[in-house]
Amino acid sequence: MMAGAPQALNSNHLLDGFDCGRPALNEWLIRHARQAQASGSAKTYVVVEGARVSGYFSLTVGQADVLEAPLRIRKGMGSYPIPVVILARLAVSLQDQGRGIGVGMLQEAIRRAVAISDQAGVRALLTHPIDDQASRFYQRFGFERSPIREQQLLLLLKDARRLLSSLAGPGSAANVGHVGSGKRPGG
Repeated sequence: MMAGAPQALNSNHLLDGFDCGRPALNEWLIRHARQAQASGSAKTYVVVEGARVSGYFSLTVGQADVLEAPLRIRKGMGSYPIPVVILARLAVSLQDQGRGIGVGMLQEAIRRAVAISDQAGVRALLTHPIDDQASRFYQRFGFERSPIREQQLLLLLKDARRLLSSLAGPGSAANVGHVGSGKRPGG
């Protein structure tokens, strides 16, 4: 069975037993995601296969200090904070890693950030990767390191729009990495 498209977390999703290999990410999904969803502090989207959660990502909004952003992102912002969509968490279950689910969820998170920016002032998508492997994953899609904060990456939404266009363009690798494609990122 192939995993479906990301859907908003709801009370019918079975979260117990989710294991991505990172206890902090497992615990947040199982113990805190529904509360954050109900309070409006974060929106979580899950990819399910049958009743089982294969992966999830969470989005919220915030701001980054102008000095914490790469020059390209802070250009034209003066000394004002940079409005961002925050990709707070992204995780794929151990048994589903290597199937392109993470890439598909990242693409969906980018699409949602772009959609939000069409309605409100948002300049970038920000994430705080949990480790170097996660950092390399995001950097493959154009995220740039903060000059000050080592574990902060930002993607200028102008670049995000270009990335999404290239993924959908003729002759592109539009299906590589989409949820349920079965293809590994870059391969």
